[in-house]
Amino acid sequence: MTSISVPAPSNASITLRHSLPPLAVSDQCYLQGIHVCDVVAPGEFSPDCDSNALPIAQRCLHELDAVVVQDPALLPTDAAAALAIPVHFDGAIQSVVVFFAKLPSEAMPDPVGVFEVWRPVGPYDEVALREGYYGKLERFQNVSSFVRFEKGNGLPGVVWEQGRALAQDDLANHMGFLRAAGASADLLNAAVGLPVFADQYISTAVLIQSKRSPMARAIEVWIIDGAECELTSQAYGEVENAFRLDTGTRIPLATGILGLVAEHQRVVLLEDMEALLLTRPAERVMPSPTAGLAIPFFDGTHLSSITVLMF
Repeated sequence: MTSISVPAPSNASITLRHSLPPLAVSDQCYLQGIHVCDVVAPGEFSPDCDSNALPIAQRCLHELDAVVVQDPALLPTDAAAALAIPVHFDGAIQSVVVFFAKLPSEAMPDPVGVFEVWRPVGPYDEVALREGYYGKLERFQNVSSFVRFEKGNGLPGVVWEQGRALAQDDLANHMGFLRAAGASADLLNAAVGLPVFADQYISTAVLIQSKRSPMARAIEVWIIDGAECELTSQAYGEVENAFRLDTGTRIPLATGILGLVAEHQRVVLLEDMEALLLTRPAERVMPSPTAGLAIPFFDGTHLSSITVLMF
């Protein structure tokens, strides 16, 4: 484990957002946008919830689970699909995070990425694909449709066993990514699985990105250990080597985007490079992602881990 010195926390001037427009990883970014819909009363979302995201979030709230939506009637005209992930706090849904995937366009004629939801099936401790969006990745879709993962195996099964998110990089050569052959053929190179828990495990939501049309420039999973966070897994795309951190890195919890999650005890979405740089050593000067999404995982009311996607 490595503890690093980071700049003194300074979150006072950071503005939290409920929506991010098409994300500027490059013109080839897979995501059309990200939205956070907070639950303010039973069955009721905050007025800040984006009108395009609202019907997706409502379905997620109704099913108490992550959902993949491909029905054009529920999607904005420039989105091909949506993945909605609920965040539970003390057994109830606190927020829903909605990701939209872009439709093919002249600027990006062949977007490549995957949304999935895996759920327990049968009498054994196994998960199977409940629903997914694959675009033109028919081979990978076919493989995924027939696979079952035991608890503790494959990305969905390990997320179930560990009870926290898991990021995987270099999928074609990753021993823990059991669909690696299909990933290699289709240029899929990084993934993150997020657990959905209420009183018990419900499902694993998975985002898989490609080199051709990445979703995020950096993905990090941090566990909370008292007043510190420890980096347990990560996947880095188009970011400088100086921005990358090693597994086992520890920093104070009250830092940047992580500190905002701890302070507000909920999902944090922001467009503020300074908040992301606060999690890096003070002496490093580097190009940086300019926006971030931090998704907390709660064990009851206890904040136990945070997954950060940076754009």
